[in-house]
Amino acid sequence: MTDQQNDGIAEYFEAAASQLARVLEMQRPAMEAVAQLWTDVILNDKLIYSFGSGHSRFIAGELYWRAGGLAPVMMIEDPTKGSAERLEGYAGLFMQEYAITAGDVIVVISNSGINPVPIEVALFARDKGAKVVSLTGLEHSQQATSRHSSGKKLYEISDIVLDTMGVYGDAVVPVPGYDWKVSPTSTLVSVAILNAIVAQTARNLLALGHMPPVLISANVREGDDHNRHMSEKYWQRLTHFPRRRP
Repeated sequence: MTDQQNDGIAEYFEAAASQLARVLEMQRPAMEAVAQLWTDVILNDKLIYSFGSGHSRFIAGELYWRAGGLAPVMMIEDPTKGSAERLEGYAGLFMQEYAITAGDVIVVISNSGINPVPIEVALFARDKGAKVVSLTGLEHSQQATSRHSSGKKLYEISDIVLDTMGVYGDAVVPVPGYDWKVSPTSTLVSVAILNAIVAQTARNLLALGHMPPVLISANVREGDDHNRHMSEKYWQRLTHFPRRRP
C-alpha cells in the first residue's frame, strides 16, 4: 500500500483535477468566445493557426491534423524548436512562410508569455488582420518580466486570453527537503482547453446546420476516405501539407 504522505501520483491527480475544475468554472466564457471565433472562421472558409515555441509546440500540435480535431488548422513551426525563443526579431523570418490574412485566427501558446518569439508571432498575425488568442498562465505571466523590448506580455496583445490557471513555475508536487516542485500542469490543462473548444465549435456548427470539418482516426474503416475528402478541401492552404504549392 502506498504511504499517503508520500503518494506523488495521487497528489498530482488531485492537483490537476482541481485545476481543471477551476478552469471549467472560470474560463468557460473565454472558451465559448474562442469557439465562436472558430465557428466564424470555418463558416467564412478561413483558417485557424496554432503556434508554440519550445515545449509549447507540442500543445500547438494537438490542434493540427489530428483524429477528432478540426481540419482547417495550420500549425506554425518554430525551426529552432524553441532554442531561439528569446531572440527578438527572429519570428519575422519564419512567419513570412505563412499566408495569414484578415478573418483568420491564431492561437499562440506560452505558459509564461514573456519571450519575444511568441509575442512577435502574435504581433505579426495581428498586423495581418487575424484575431489573436493566447493560451497562457496568467499567475506566472503577471509575476514575470517581459523579455520583449516593448515590455508587453503575450496576454496584453491578445484579443482573447485563455488562462490555464496554473501556479507560478507550473509544477505542483512538492519534493520533500527541497524548495522546488515537480510535475507541471500547463500541458495537460492546455490540451483540455483546446479540445473542449473543438467540441463546442463542432456543436456550434451543427446547430447552424453545417457539418463540422473534423478528422477521424485513420485506424478505423472509414478513416482514410473521410480524411482524404478533408485534405482535398484544405491542403492547398495548409503550408506544410504538402509544403510545395501547385
